[in-house]
Amino acid sequence: MKRLTAALALACALTFAATASAVDFGANDDTGKYAADGGATFFSQMADTGLKQNVMTVRWTPGTTDIPERAFLDGAVPAAVAAGIKPVFAVYPYPPRQIEDGTATAAGFADWLHAVAEAYPQVTTYIVGNEPNLNTFWRPQGDGTGTILSGATFGPFLAAGYDALKAVSPGITVLGVGSSPRGDRAPGAADKTSPVHFLDALGDWYRASNRQTPLMDGYSFHPYPNPSDFSVPFSFTYGWPNASVQELHRIKQALWDAFNGTPQATTVSGLKLHLDEVGWQVAADPSRGYTGSENVKVTSEETQAAIYDQLIRYVVCDPTVAQLNFFGYWDERVLEGWQSALRRVDGSERASNAAVKVAIAATGGQCQGATRPWTPLTKPDGAAVRFDGFTNVKSQRRAFGFTPTAAEDVIVKAGLVPASTPVARIPALLDDAGSFDANRKPPLKVTATPRAGAQVLAVVLAAKLNPNRIAVFTSPAFRPTDAAAAAKAKAKAAAKKRANAKAKAKR
Repeated sequence: MKRLTAALALACALTFAATASAVDFGANDDTGKYAADGGATFFSQMADTGLKQNVMTVRWTPGTTDIPERAFLDGAVPAAVAAGIKPVFAVYPYPPRQIEDGTATAAGFADWLHAVAEAYPQVTTYIVGNEPNLNTFWRPQGDGTGTILSGATFGPFLAAGYDALKAVSPGITVLGVGSSPRGDRAPGAADKTSPVHFLDALGDWYRASNRQTPLMDGYSFHPYPNPSDFSVPFSFTYGWPNASVQELHRIKQALWDAFNGTPQATTVSGLKLHLDEVGWQVAADPSRGYTGSENVKVTSEETQAAIYDQLIRYVVCDPTVAQLNFFGYWDERVLEGWQSALRRVDGSERASNAAVKVAIAATGGQCQGATRPWTPLTKPDGAAVRFDGFTNVKSQRRAFGFTPTAAEDVIVKAGLVPASTPVARIPALLDDAGSFDANRKPPLKVTATPRAGAQVLAVVLAAKLNPNRIAVFTSPAFRPTDAAAAAKAKAKAAAKKRANAKAKAKR
């Protein structure tokens, strides 16, 4: 299947932006599942805040079709529904060592997931996967030498999970991946893979599989700050190849690069983003029932409230966002865990609970200002080239310098071409000139012998994760001068100057 053209992509993007529905808000929290009253109080509190869904974790232990914690789920699911809260299951194999040793199989996961879906017909949305770009949840990640392994091993599980759930009910919504927002700068690390590189690897597996059905109905993403430092403002960014809430454009581009032209939709063709874990941890008062010791840099409750207000008003103006779930509605008790919720561990309200309630009511999940539509890039992000020293070029072999830059990793081609060469023909005429990492400005050069006539140094920058996205740059045109002729002319001018000086001296 051919890739969509940029014009068609723009038309699709504008269509889906115009038909954007309200964003729903919820929480990713198992507190209600374990509550003595089956979660009745917990879910009614969520509903009062204006939240609409609760994500519960349901892990598969490889080798069994048993549903873990079934007694808790049997109470929590109907309690959530009764309170008007939509139950969502986050499902994935665990522990990761059993993925690595082959004990966990995609077929076994599908059988188990089929049983779960049949047991809980009230649950109509599933998140398949939980941060499979981290070795905490999926192994192996990479070979340590540049090759990503996790994308190709996770793909079969996501596909099998999608098929199993749709077999129970085509109306089930399958959200894929549940990606962590951050990973190592270079691909193939053993511990963690960036979300951009993971999607690239997953897309490579999907294309190679020749699968003719999608992998997911929506993309689940966890854009929380670096877990070691929650003192950052709402405006913080990670930089390529990771992504914060402010950098969702990078995730949209990665989805486009990975799946454009396949049966799997991208955000241009209707795929929605589900921000299923977002939270800023705050300082907790041990007297309220917390245990342990804080192990990360936290923010204040007042700052958290302001950030959550900003967060809601920001995401409702992104037409591709369908849901946002705060990571916790009640805090975890152990301080080494997460304290980013709207309520403390004793159930008392933080300032953020009121802030969230007001923001949801004020917006109704709809943008109150200008929306932020997005269209895929056709060139590397931020691509630019500076050319150096293109005056008095001699017709002899020499180095031609240039300095490229881009906001993502790129491949470089460069060479001399006639100034009249059509831009569309230039990429095929150039030689490889290396590559460089995002946000660098490496001084590069091409050594060549200029030919006669007007010429330019042409440089092509291609996105490493999608070489079809290219940018073409050309230096100012120049006409090389013949070195011998130039030397002869220079000598003639010098002789004339000497003769003039001699004649002047005789006067």
